[in-house]
Amino acid sequence: MQKHKKLLTLGIACFLLFFFTLFPARVVFAVFMPDSVQGYGVQGSIWNGSARIINAGGQQLRNTEWDIALSHLLLGQLGGDFKTRWGSGFAEGFGTISMAGTVRLIDAQASFDVATVSSMFGTPQIGGQISITINNLEIVSNWPHKLTGSGNIRNLSSPLMGSGAAGQIGNVSIEFDTDTETDTESITGLIKDSGGPLELTGTLLLTPPGNYDLDTRIKARPNAPQELQDNLGFLGSPESDGSHIFKLAGSI
Repeated sequence: MQKHKKLLTLGIACFLLFFFTLFPARVVFAVFMPDSVQGYGVQGSIWNGSARIINAGGQQLRNTEWDIALSHLLLGQLGGDFKTRWGSGFAEGFGTISMAGTVRLIDAQASFDVATVSSMFGTPQIGGQISITINNLEIVSNWPHKLTGSGNIRNLSSPLMGSGAAGQIGNVSIEFDTDTETDTESITGLIKDSGGPLELTGTLLLTPPGNYDLDTRIKARPNAPQELQDNLGFLGSPESDGSHIFKLAGSI
């Protein structure tokens, strides 16, 4: 009798594993997702599948794929590889979320237009392409407690630097490494230019619950267009070395 119970338990466990492993992803979108989320062209299972289009919160994701690692369930986490696209941007990498709500991204990459986030920081309309590499990001209680990675902005431009049309600023990079910081609540990004008509250095300080403080020093290189050099005057009087200070603070 005991042997039959063990076989029955094993059979039920195998059935549940088979059922949930092959559970169609399209059923999840049709039955369990809120009305604000719609999926089209959904294929595969909830563990390994894809969706041609996902509409969520007014945003449209395209060619989204996921591959959930079942081994992370033993650690109390839901995690796996993902990739998706939207507009001219994309994101891919490996991510996990624990039962306590801790989110972690590892070896993730993303790329998108600067205009996508310019309104979030209340900055004037700016142009360029952002690429982000995240080696390790850990978010606890909606705030990043660990962040190691970098970002690059190519062909950065701003209407403040031109006469009507946006003037070219150049290329800018930012590095994050919370392993080197003593304040576990704040995150500091080190900013510098990586080529272009302007020399740019500075910091971006992020503090909870969503505050930012940008402090930069900008100076035109000798070969910078005269129009660009003249337009640096909107930042105020230059320092003794000819550089201008630009600061911006607020909250998201």
